Amino acid sequence: MMFQTDITELIMPSCSAEDYLLASKRCEIANLEKLLLTGELVNSISQLVHMLQRERGLSNVYIASEGERFGSQRQEQIALCLEMEAGLRQRLAALDLDACHLSGSVRLYARIAYVLHGLDALPEIRQRTLHLRITAKELTRLISALIAGLLSVVFEAADTATDPDITRALVAMFNFMQGKELAGQERAWGASGFAVGHFETEEQHKLQHLIEAQARCFETFAEFSSPKPLHLWEALLVHESAAELNRLRQIVARANADEAIPSAFSEVWYDVATCRIDAMKQIEEALAADLLSLCSTKLDGAQLDLRNHRCLLNSLVADAGESSSLSFLTDSLQAFEQHSSEETPPAGRSVYELLKAQSMRLQSVSDELQQARQALMERKILERAKGLLMEYQGVTEDQAYRQIRQSAMEQNLRLMDVAEIIIERTRILLRNNHTA
Repeated sequence: MMFQTDITELIMPSCSAEDYLLASKRCEIANLEKLLLTGELVNSISQLVHMLQRERGLSNVYIASEGERFGSQRQEQIALCLEMEAGLRQRLAALDLDACHLSGSVRLYARIAYVLHGLDALPEIRQRTLHLRITAKELTRLISALIAGLLSVVFEAADTATDPDITRALVAMFNFMQGKELAGQERAWGASGFAVGHFETEEQHKLQHLIEAQARCFETFAEFSSPKPLHLWEALLVHESAAELNRLRQIVARANADEAIPSAFSEVWYDVATCRIDAMKQIEEALAADLLSLCSTKLDGAQLDLRNHRCLLNSLVADAGESSSLSFLTDSLQAFEQHSSEETPPAGRSVYELLKAQSMRLQSVSDELQQARQALMERKILERAKGLLMEYQGVTEDQAYRQIRQSAMEQNLRLMDVAEIIIERTRILLRNNHTA
């Protein structure tokens, strides 16, 4: 009949299973290429954050001493900050803004927009600082907000990474950078207090909170870090600078608001804290080097894997008969997972094993990725709970954290458990108020 058509022409796909297997490998390579660019971006952020931290510390002493101390050092530091900022802007300009459909791009690009806005505001902040038209507290708040924005870019990079090993490296680096930033804030607040010659009770509470928050960040870093950075960190913990910093911390903790402290201590505090933070920078650089090396190694491996798969599949398809295709059609889903290789023709068995290996590997990657992201999820929950307390109880971030910690201690619960309770109770209250 003139309308008779071979049914296979209608149902046979234009691409084979082998085509899709290779496509999955190409997708993996594209993801790893993106992660390599992300690693380079994170490294640039690390460099700029370190420079801004030093500028913040110097500027605090400059303001507190009414321009008497660290004037020239501050100007030199600003020049270094501008150099690092230019490098970061160059990295950002290389991003593919048309890839907005990719998972995580919405949050990542929003964070980057916030960072660029903050960087654009820096010249005015620096001018106000130069002419002493800003308080040390306000300066610290503004610079810390910018650094927090930069760190949020690192957080989003870790949260959207698709490789478990790279995710673990990013989690380690983010938590170390966060801990180092808290150490930088401690340096700034301490330098300011020593410079004016006394510490208010609120400032003492602030510094204690920063010390405790650092400990939490470094604990998570130690859990996810590779061996070399972890060994460097353990060596820093027993370095003489750590003992000297602890002695100065005790002076702050015991200080009375009415008791004068020699203002010259501000430079001693700054130097000791800077020695510690500079050592942290070396660890941060080791983390960044490990991250970039891991990304490159993973990418090279995936590209080699693709070439090997392509060569093997070409040879198998050339030798395969009809029976190898029928073996897939007759297998159930369960048989696909458990099929005995002895029952499959040689060519079909090899293609089948490639598909099965890819399926099992992807499942393993998914499981490992979920585990690596757990620390990020816990941080999100804790930050959400603190935000709710700040919004509905009118407390500061430090007070919100102390409230969560106190509840955890009293009820013998984890911080995460208390945070989840706060979120759930707030949700119920809001729902009841809405229906009332």
